[in-house]
Amino acid sequence: MRFLGGIHLANKSRKITLAATGDVLLHERLYRKAKIKDGSGYNFDELLKDAEPLFEKGDLKIVNQESIIAGEELGLSDFPHFNSPVEIGYKLKELGVDIANLANNHVLDKGEKGILKSIENWEKIGIPYVGAYKNKKDQETLRIFHKNGLRVCFLSYTKRMAGVKIPKNKDYLVDSFEDANVGKIKKRIQQVKSNDLADVIVLSIHYGKEYHLLPTSDQIEISNTLSDAGADIILGHHPHVLQPPAYILNSRGKETFCIYSLGNFFSGQKGIYRQIGAYMTIDIEKPTPDKNALLKIDNPTIKLTYVDSCDKRTYKLHLLEDVVKNQEFIKTHMGVFKSQEVYDRIITHMRKWITDLNIS
Repeated sequence: MRFLGGIHLANKSRKITLAATGDVLLHERLYRKAKIKDGSGYNFDELLKDAEPLFEKGDLKIVNQESIIAGEELGLSDFPHFNSPVEIGYKLKELGVDIANLANNHVLDKGEKGILKSIENWEKIGIPYVGAYKNKKDQETLRIFHKNGLRVCFLSYTKRMAGVKIPKNKDYLVDSFEDANVGKIKKRIQQVKSNDLADVIVLSIHYGKEYHLLPTSDQIEISNTLSDAGADIILGHHPHVLQPPAYILNSRGKETFCIYSLGNFFSGQKGIYRQIGAYMTIDIEKPTPDKNALLKIDNPTIKLTYVDSCDKRTYKLHLLEDVVKNQEFIKTHMGVFKSQEVYDRIITHMRKWITDLNIS
């Protein structure tokens, strides 16, 4: 058994706040805006300035990095085969990101060479990664972080979609599953649980249908199965829009917190709900070190974000509440929307299953 993680810090409270975002998916319109005029690289400071206060919250922060960061060496590119500037990784490091989630349908957009170069860059940056790996040993190494007396294990899998064409005999490159067959994920969870390797399992999973505002029956079935297997928190990705969170009560009598999709966080996609994302935090507490002690997972809090990706003069991330305060209307390539109505609608939507969800 191999482990990757931080230093154990003793703390009687055994409580942490986990923070998570949706997709960082860099379209050309975003990295072109970040390009330094003298051609010396890319600077995302201005584009992500409004995100800085968000990242001050959270003891462990995970970001879903949807596009690889193999950099200019392999040629920067946009949809359908993404490759982003390495500088976005350094910006995430500056923001305090602890781990990057890599398992998604774009991870092999530049083939094996792209994924290996991207991982090499993450290692240079100093951000651990999960979901994609450079070799079998790397894949077998559990990502376990020790924080405030809690051991937190991060796992990540993507459903095999059209873009996930894994080279023969190199399944280690990406943790994936076919259709609703999640046996390998269950086995990994049970490995962690049965050997008492972690107090908390945070599972990132790439599934569902693009642009659907509610989870599919497959998403719900898969999430229920993985809750029953022992996942404590499920972070969903792929739909590129926000889907509501829920608490799943499983047959073991325990609850799993699941947000079916965290949407886009920093992306150049166009369409009002594709441009709205979230920075989510949730508290995790274990009252005693006993391995059978019930976890308390509560106080999910969502700060809504908005990326103006339609006006090239203002491409950047904003807090949605600031947009509503300062603009009566939101303009997108699909039309003009009343800001307050959009804001109210997304809050109602996200409270579908957790009616007292803290969201703003």
